[in-house]
Amino acid sequence: MPKKPPKVFLDANVLISAGKPPGGPEISRVRDLVEAELVSVLTTDLTVVEVVKHHAKNDLDLLSDITAPHFRKLVEQHTGVKLNDLKKAALKKQLSEHYLNSTRSMMKGLKAEELSVDSVKPSTVLDAYANGTGFFEEGVKKDQFPDAFAFESIKLIASEQQSVIVVSADNDFKKPAANEAHIALVGSFLELFEHLGLQHEAPEIEEWLEAHTDDLVALTDSELDGWGLQGDVEDSEIDETNVTAVKLERVTAFKPIDEGDPILVFATIKASVTVSYSHPDWDTAAYDSEDKVLIPWDSVSGESEIEIEIDVSLAIAVNEDGAPEEIEELSFRNDRFVYVELHPYDPYEYM
Repeated sequence: MPKKPPKVFLDANVLISAGKPPGGPEISRVRDLVEAELVSVLTTDLTVVEVVKHHAKNDLDLLSDITAPHFRKLVEQHTGVKLNDLKKAALKKQLSEHYLNSTRSMMKGLKAEELSVDSVKPSTVLDAYANGTGFFEEGVKKDQFPDAFAFESIKLIASEQQSVIVVSADNDFKKPAANEAHIALVGSFLELFEHLGLQHEAPEIEEWLEAHTDDLVALTDSELDGWGLQGDVEDSEIDETNVTAVKLERVTAFKPIDEGDPILVFATIKASVTVSYSHPDWDTAAYDSEDKVLIPWDSVSGESEIEIEIDVSLAIAVNEDGAPEEIEELSFRNDRFVYVELHPYDPYEYM
């Protein structure tokens, strides 16, 4: 019996790193691979839940203030905008429903086969837990149970005729995958495309990108507005960011799968950013001996020049001759909060 095209399981962490549904350029390229029948995609019901939970929680953390009556009152008082009365439970439900629909739509676009972890006998995972094997060999974390159930469901369909490639940045998959002859593990979309033997684009793409630095600055600046920068001072807020310069490193590009499709580029951007910030003035804060906390009476604001490193993917549109023409999309390849130093040490200040 001839071998079937490999099935690709996208773990929750790589789906999250690809951006909010419908995802960025990496998801588009996987969709191209599916349409070309070079791969098919697997997911599990638990994986979908993990993606939904992550994005819904992030948005809930950012929007939680609007559920507080005093916050809505202040907004109306100072801006004239009246916010609807909204309970936290209702907001949480609304966000979860939104991301469930958008995540399922993304997986439908990938023609993903959704495996149910109910197909796995609980005793299979519980035995591994009891014996300290598989996902539980290096110690027990509650987050390992979803991965263990997902992996067991993948094992049920992996065979000599049907290989499976697991794409996960989670090191917990390494030992279990190493023991399965028909399951391969890669750590990122970049590794997936290289594993599949997709052709690299000519190195001239790096020179083309350097000639379009202004576009890169503008796109990085726009993407950074929706990203998470966190100051190193307690309760600090980054009020505004402005990318002033970028430098590309570790550039890898892949040729289009079909003629006319965009070039996919993976790179690391080192960006110079001006940030405006504010935070409580902890230096002059009073100490409350009863509650054992500092109570700040004033605030500090200012600007700081910082350098950050960001892993990105880009889709570059091509002309009729297949030459790069325009940066179609730039997407950050993770949604981690990056901690930045708001008050860098200045040796001349104390001379």
